Amino acid sequence: ELTDIEYQNIWYSDDTRFSKSVNINLQYAFMLLRFKIDADEDTLKQIVLKFEGYGTAPSENGVTIKVWNHSASAWQNAVSGASGNDETLTITLTVNLSNYVDDNGYVYLLAKTTNASDGVTSAILYCDYVEIDFTVNGITYVDVVSFRDADEVRVKPFIWRTEFAIKSWLFENVPAT
Repeated sequence: ELTDIEYQNIWYSDDTRFSKSVNINLQYAFMLLRFKIDADEDTLKQIVLKFEGYGTAPSENGVTIKVWNHSASAWQNAVSGASGNDETLTITLTVNLSNYVDDNGYVYLLAKTTNASDGVTSAILYCDYVEIDFTVNGITYVDVVSFRDADEVRVKPFIWRTEFAIKSWLFENVPAT
């Protein structure tokens, strides 16, 4: 679990990075990230996971991200970068989305250095920002009626929030039981 300050390092694309290093031969630096999906799995149309950062290791730089498929019990959809500087890696899921959401509504993303430490030089994973976006089926029209800032600054880390009042038309197919 990250500290409040470490969480702040991954909230924004602001060049303030969280880093994790390992200096054990043939070991990788990694981060396991968990995102809550606040929608019914059956209405999901698309899930997009983004990781901004980079990895360094003695043999070669790079970071690899993967998403956990609960049905297959496997890390899948690997995307890799090879830069020693910030780059944004994206995994876009459009089919069998319920396979990637666990029973509690969470999606898991693994970010790791593409290459391991050699025991002398560390493998270091740098993360500037992580994000999940998801799209649901059913909304065909939406209009913002009003909005207000509802930031929660009494807690650390700060919770930046905006509340929207919207009007929409929603058409959804409900499966017959």
